[in-house]
Amino acid sequence: MIGVSAAVALAARAEPPSEPARFSYGTQQVALLASGGFGLPVHDDRDVDDARMFGLFARWGIGLTDPLARGAVYEGNVELDVQPFLLLNFEPRSGWAAGGSLLLHYNFLRGGAIVPFIEGGGGASELQFDLDDEADGFTFPLEASLGFHVLSFERGALTASVGYFHLSNAGREFPNYGVNAVMVRIGTLFFPGSSAARH
Repeated sequence: MIGVSAAVALAARAEPPSEPARFSYGTQQVALLASGGFGLPVHDDRDVDDARMFGLFARWGIGLTDPLARGAVYEGNVELDVQPFLLLNFEPRSGWAAGGSLLLHYNFLRGGAIVPFIEGGGGASELQFDLDDEADGFTFPLEASLGFHVLSFERGALTASVGYFHLSNAGREFPNYGVNAVMVRIGTLFFPGSSAARH
């Protein structure tokens, strides 16, 4: 009996180390998100408030930390996301915007298969919305969102978020009232090289 126990212990030690956790330092993820956005009524009778758009967002993320505050309700990790995007507006006129952002992202890891998150950041883009109250050209996208991942399949997840999205040129050209929108995004997230058994 002792010999069997020793053999099992040796076999366990001989097993290769587990794959990297999904949400830890150095682990990566890629995602593709579809979105819809609609302007917020923050100005008095300005066409920027009427903006309606579809969008595609790609994403590559990397963990900056291992899980922090272990055991606390806010246990989670920090990641950095690189996010190129394309927006197509269809109201009040047709046009497009394209660019990219850097985001800081915090995953809350106490929810099991559901991982809430918060994120925010900014970047640079080219705007061609043909609006009366926002000059086309070089702009700065800013955003902040709340969302969640559903770890619904091996090495991947469904993801959704809702948040604030802003485009303006920081006063480089006028008019510059800015496009302020609610942006809803849904998509699929993949964790290359990660284990489905661990966060």
